[in-house]
This record gives sequence, C-alpha cells and structure tokens, in this order.
Amino acid sequence: MIVRTKPLKIKRKETQTPLEDFMLINENDNYSVTKEVLFVRYIGIPNSIEDYIENILTIDRYFSSSMSTSPYLRLHRLEITSNVNDINRLSNVWENWQTIVTNSLTDPSSLYQAPLCTQLDNDTLEWTKKLTFIQILSMYKEIYPNSNATLFKNFAIKFLSWLEIYLPKLFYSGITTSTSPKIVFIGDIKHHELLFLYFLSKLGCDICYMNPKEDIVNLYPEIKEYSTLYKCSTLYSDTVTIPDFLPTPNTGRPSLASMPDTISRSKIPTTAKPSSNLSKAEEFSYEQLAGFSNSVVMIKTYDDQNTILCSGSGVVIHSNGYILTNLHVLAGGHHFSVLYENETKEYITANFIKYHQQYDLAIIKVDKKCSALTVKTDDHLVRGQKIVAIGSPLGLFNSVSDGIVSGFRDIDSTPMIQFTAPISNGSSGGALLDMFGRLVGLITAGFNQGQNLNLAVPSQKIYQFAQNFIEHTN
Repeated sequence: MIVRTKPLKIKRKETQTPLEDFMLINENDNYSVTKEVLFVRYIGIPNSIEDYIENILTIDRYFSSSMSTSPYLRLHRLEITSNVNDINRLSNVWENWQTIVTNSLTDPSSLYQAPLCTQLDNDTLEWTKKLTFIQILSMYKEIYPNSNATLFKNFAIKFLSWLEIYLPKLFYSGITTSTSPKIVFIGDIKHHELLFLYFLSKLGCDICYMNPKEDIVNLYPEIKEYSTLYKCSTLYSDTVTIPDFLPTPNTGRPSLASMPDTISRSKIPTTAKPSSNLSKAEEFSYEQLAGFSNSVVMIKTYDDQNTILCSGSGVVIHSNGYILTNLHVLAGGHHFSVLYENETKEYITANFIKYHQQYDLAIIKVDKKCSALTVKTDDHLVRGQKIVAIGSPLGLFNSVSDGIVSGFRDIDSTPMIQFTAPISNGSSGGALLDMFGRLVGLITAGFNQGQNLNLAVPSQKIYQFAQNFIEHTN
C-alpha cells in the first residue's frame, strides 16, 4: 500500500497584536495542506490586572457566541486519567504502537492503517496526528536522553490520555484543515503539557499561552523558535483569580463519542419492567415533587491533592448507590464526595463506573442505600409541558424551580431538551422531572447569552447509556 495522503504543513504566523489575531477566524482552503497558525507566549499584563482578566473574558465570550465557528478551550492545566481500567487500556495501546513506530520507517502503510486513540474524520488531520505523535516521542528522547523505559512509557500513556480527552473537544465531526481550533492556556505550565500544546499546533490549532508573572522556564529550543514571544509592560506576581469558563453548548462538545462509553460492564438486576401507562395517575403538587430531592445529591470533585475542582449535582438511578451525573462535573477528578439531603455525612468514592463523552453522562457509585428516581421511558415530552428542576446551583443544596419544556434542540448532533426552569452553576447533573415525578432529563448546560435558556440530556439517551444500572419500578 502506498500512502497518498499528505500531512498538514504548518507555518508560524507572526503577530504584533496577539490577542486580536488569536480571535480572528481563519479562512483556509478545505483542500490545502499548508496552514498558518499562531503560537504566542503572552507574558505579563498590559495596563492593569483588571484589563488582563477582562481580555480573557472577552475571548471567552467571543468564542462562546454564535459569531464563532471555531472550537475553543481555556485551560489552566491538563487533566490526567487516573482510572485504572483506562490506564491499562492505554498501556496496551502503547505496547502495540511501539512495534508500529519501530516498523514505520520500512512500512509506513502500517502506521497509516493503525488506529491511535480518537479517530479524526479528516484524513489529512488523522495522518498528521500520527506523524506528529512520533515526532513528539522523538523530541522527548532528545530532551530527556537519560530517561529510562518506564519514564518513557509513563509519558506516552499520559500523552495518549490527553489525545482521548482533548481531541474530541477540538476536532469533532465537520472539523477540517480549514478550521483553526483555539486554545488558551493560563498560568504555569509543565514541560509535558507544553509538548502537548506544540502537538496541537501541528494539527492546526492556534495557541495562546498566557502567564502574568514569567515566561516558560527552561523553554525547549525548538518550541522557543517555533513560538512568538509577546511581552507586556508589567510582570504581575500576585495570585490571579479568573472566573471559570463554562462553554455554551455550541462549542467544545464533540459530536462523536471520543472514548469507549463503558469502563465497567457490571450489570445490576432490574426489579421490574418500566411502567408505560399513567393515564389514570394524577399529577403531583409542587410540594410533593420537591420531596423527590431525597434522590438528588450534591457532588464535589477533588484532585489528587484533595483540592476541590468543582461541584455539581447528581441523581440516584439505583438504590444500591449508583448515581448519574454529567461527565464534565467529574472531569479531572481523583475522587468525589456525595452529600445527600438531610445528612451531614459526605460519602467519599473513587468508583467511576461508566461515562459517555458525547452525551456528557457518567455514573459513580457510593456505599449508601437510597431510593432511586424513575426514569421516563414511555411517551415523549411536548413543548409547553410543565417540568421541575432540582439541583444545587451555586452550592445551594437541592434548590427546586419550575418551568416548561420550551423546545427541542440538536446540539452538535446530540438531541437536547430546552426548558425554562432557572438553573445556575452547580445545577449540572441535576434532575429534570415531569409532573409525575419521573426523570425526563439530566440538566447539563445553560446559554450565557439568554435568560432561562437551559438544556438537559433527554431520558431516552439516559436509558440508552445507563439501562443496566437503572432500577425499574412498577
């Protein structure tokens, strides 16, 4: 087999106005294999720290708006997979790739045909990904000539993990060489993380590394030459607190699942088939619906230093302690705490059972018995139908709000329920109930540009994802 696909050729884009140029939407030829990218090291602050933060928030707002068609990520560190099953799987991937890399010089077709984590739709980008991965491995050996086989393997597995976590957010369906995904990385950066930013730039991403206090220490000569340094007038050594970036649903959500949606395939026996006839049932009052908050929990996500990364909500889907939430609530977590209503005890767990990247769903398990919510599996919702949302917005445990189903949207090929019940940060992973107390959706996102324009993953997708973990009742 002769490999005829051409890899992407990258040229560095010079700039005197890095933030303005970073926000430009580049229009490239879909069939071109040559592309200009921006890789800037933006060091220091301009006039004041307030202006610095406002510049970052302006970038956030722009790439979250309908004016932008570019995928966008704002990062302060790179997540690392801590799940043992994932690490073992990636270790197997690496062992297979070691043989492929060794044979690639004599048989490039084997490299072309071999899968490498997330499959990119565009052939040029997919081929470039593989060649650049080999280049990164070579750079690592040059930078760390005394590194042993174990350290090299650990680096490779970490890098493969980053491929699985971040490529689907930047190169989802429809992204071609004509699109320039955008990444802002703020603060101190580790050398391995810098290599990953370099890798992304070779795939056509525009990179803006921002550090208010200093440039990258011991910068690799190749990346120093490849990137553009922009020094502001002032270095700022105090702690900088920047509001979290919460991407709106039109950005950053891959339309294809990036990873296997199952980590553990253990099954839980169901107790009965789901009921499909509520014609004789009466709707609950709002007071009665509020009582279902006993099956809605608050979740806190911690890193390996026991620092809280974020908090959100979750719903009990099986009385044996299985809890459904959003994947983004758990992202980067080393372990999690779960708090039930009317209890002071926090249940700590690292038992991450299952996840699905596209639907933004995940399941964790705690050692706690609790009644489960009934997942709606029969008739469809209709626009104008009354609903109730239960979650922990801004850390206000199990707040209850009411509204209606206002529409149905496809967000990057994923169906979503649009509803009007007010939600805020922390509501993610909470319950959207119909007036019979059934879970009709899992709250997942809100539009920053509008009021009460909120989204939930519909129960049909929940059932497809978690049917082996859902406790059915008559």
